Amino acid sequence: MEGILSPQLASNALTTLETVKEMLGMPVEESASQVDNVLIRLINAASAWVETMTERKLGRSDYRQKCRGTGSQELVLQHYPIVSVDSVTEIGSGKVLAPTSYNFDEKGEIGVLYREEGWPYRGYPAGLSGDYIAPQRYLLVQYTAGYVLPKDATEDRPCTLPADLESLVWEMVEQEYQLRKNGAQGLSAFSISDVSWTFDKTQRDSWISTINRYRRI
Repeated sequence: MEGILSPQLASNALTTLETVKEMLGMPVEESASQVDNVLIRLINAASAWVETMTERKLGRSDYRQKCRGTGSQELVLQHYPIVSVDSVTEIGSGKVLAPTSYNFDEKGEIGVLYREEGWPYRGYPAGLSGDYIAPQRYLLVQYTAGYVLPKDATEDRPCTLPADLESLVWEMVEQEYQLRKNGAQGLSAFSISDVSWTFDKTQRDSWISTINRYRRI
């Protein structure tokens, strides 16, 4: 319809239109624009669901995160896998910690920075005993984390998204596309305009099992 823009893959899309069409047995170059639009919306919706369930941002990006010291050698970052750490700065003093004083595991998969001398706990004293309460976020960590998504991959920077996460999106898109094409059995509600659905039945156990492998514990 004139005046209505065609949907585009979202920045967090976990697969590509071409791959989904191949998985569905559709000629990549011959599908109607209406079908492509439906598949793109389903890819975006499924990808958003995966990120919501894993409680993570999966695509590679740069982050600035304020952290509190843990009193231990481990500092847990919100986003992972860690690709690189640009700097760790003590906010109050502006002191930049030496990069040689901390490191992360080889693949950065668990999103933890290690420091042999520890990350000192700091808080605000209160009460007659002067106990520390209200932990102070005195560390600013600037870092790059996340996977290279299929749509962003190049020959020089290949995709690093785990295959089982992309496969999960394929399965979700295939199921919802077939339901729309053949009748909405199994659904209590469906709307293609904003691609929302409500399941009569629970999601496949295999989906939840995959999600659990990538959810922050």
